[in-house]
Amino acid sequence: ISQASAERICQVLNEESTVTNPAEPVKTVADGSIDFDHVTFRYSDNSEKPVLDDITLKIRSGMTVGIVGGTGSAKSSLVQLVPRLYDVTDGSLKVGGVDVREIDPRQLYQQVGFVLQDAQLVHGTVADNLRLGRPEASDADVEAAARSAQIHQRILALPRGYQSVIGEDAIFSGGEAQRLSIARTLLADTPVLILDEATSHADPESEALIQDALSALARGRTVLVIAHRLASICGVDQIVVLDQ
Repeated sequence: ISQASAERICQVLNEESTVTNPAEPVKTVADGSIDFDHVTFRYSDNSEKPVLDDITLKIRSGMTVGIVGGTGSAKSSLVQLVPRLYDVTDGSLKVGGVDVREIDPRQLYQQVGFVLQDAQLVHGTVADNLRLGRPEASDADVEAAARSAQIHQRILALPRGYQSVIGEDAIFSGGEAQRLSIARTLLADTPVLILDEATSHADPESEALIQDALSALARGRTVLVIAHRLASICGVDQIVVLDQ
């Protein structure tokens, strides 16, 4: 079993990345505008049918845009192109007037924050996980973000509070992990926010409070929101519908 696990790890480590770093990265970005210019995307070069086909969409800095569409219409794929979880196959995608493929990765993640359906936590303390996007954040700022995301009391209940280690003395449910991800994004305080069903795992009692926190955070920022519940996007500036 151990040998098979090691072989799978080696396969992952040897896999070639489809996302390459620019030779001369741009280190400053003008604003939070987003420009999809005839974007086509395939998950692999061998795919016959593109996941996204010839998408052109201009989003002004400070706008909140709702992304809707049926299951499998590539809503998540569209927004995941912005922080370069994948790269476009054809066309270009710009943030602040600069192609994301030319932006220094550290600058891009200071510009774009995201909360996805499946929250990703790393092995480390709760505080370290919250500080991933802003390592220099003070304890007070970390606690304020956790309070806004309605996860502070749950953290205090852990054996070592914010110093509890995830996977050892800190085990979180899906909804709790998502609230940690929201707190991390609140703390990073980026000009562009990607919210992919950001409250999908939240219990009904805390969902309204989290929505209030996200609404306050969205002011003055560019926000892309994916939601299946129309009530979640009633206040947006623009709605984009993906079909087929």
